[in-house]
Amino acid sequence: MTKIKSHPELAPLMPSRRAFLQTSCSVAGLAAFSACNSQWPGEFTTVNVTPSGTSLSFDTSLPAYAALATVGGMVGVDSGSTKILLIRSSATVVEAFSRLCPHAQADLAPDQMGSYDVATSTLTCHLHNSTFDATGACTGGPALGKSLKSYPVTFDATTGKGSVALGTALAFDLSQAQFAPLATVGGMLGLDSGSTQLLLIRVSDTAISAFSRLCPHAQADLAPDQMGSYDVASSTITCHLHNSQFDATGACTSGPALGKSLKTYPVTFDKTTGLGSVTL
Repeated sequence: MTKIKSHPELAPLMPSRRAFLQTSCSVAGLAAFSACNSQWPGEFTTVNVTPSGTSLSFDTSLPAYAALATVGGMVGVDSGSTKILLIRSSATVVEAFSRLCPHAQADLAPDQMGSYDVATSTLTCHLHNSTFDATGACTGGPALGKSLKSYPVTFDATTGKGSVALGTALAFDLSQAQFAPLATVGGMLGLDSGSTQLLLIRVSDTAISAFSRLCPHAQADLAPDQMGSYDVASSTITCHLHNSQFDATGACTSGPALGKSLKTYPVTFDKTTGLGSVTL
């Protein structure tokens, strides 16, 4: 069941609300204190959501997956914002990898920059000729030292059906009171799913973005009732502990976190129903 959860264990990471307000507002007097105080509706509160599994099903008898009926065949698939490359590497095995080359983000789909050699089990990105082995590790080219993310696959060669385990997902529903901040463009919400701490932002009428919630500089909590704020006009997240700023991709653009980034997570969202999910 969804509930509001307190996090007193995060208190040592940042000043308390009282200490922050005393430092920020005492000089300006009672009026300024009241204005600052109104920005802090609670202490260390966040919505707690239980994740569920998410997967991609495929069937080689369907036209979209027909290439997988032949050993060596490849198919590029979009699952929400997650881009997957499926490869029939043998008579009994289908493998799944992230579809963007880690060097320059070229699309490895067979009608784009990717090809697969069955004899050597080698995937090649023809943009800059990086090569990847059966584990997704780069074996040559400018992506050397990097790897494609791999996903677990179950496949029944007799039926031609299978599924790719994409990970776990957090479902949300804007009709529920705890997700109300996301009903407005610019709204922010802190989410907890087990040990994963997320920041959700309604970045536009049709899109919600998800980021890791702790600033990479000093681990300040970027939830809106803690140290985080979002400016819609500039698409900028600000950590008010030391004033680091992050752009729409999660990259730090200024402040002491410069050179570091917030992790981003794929989000699917339907503005008509208000339903969405975050893939972890």
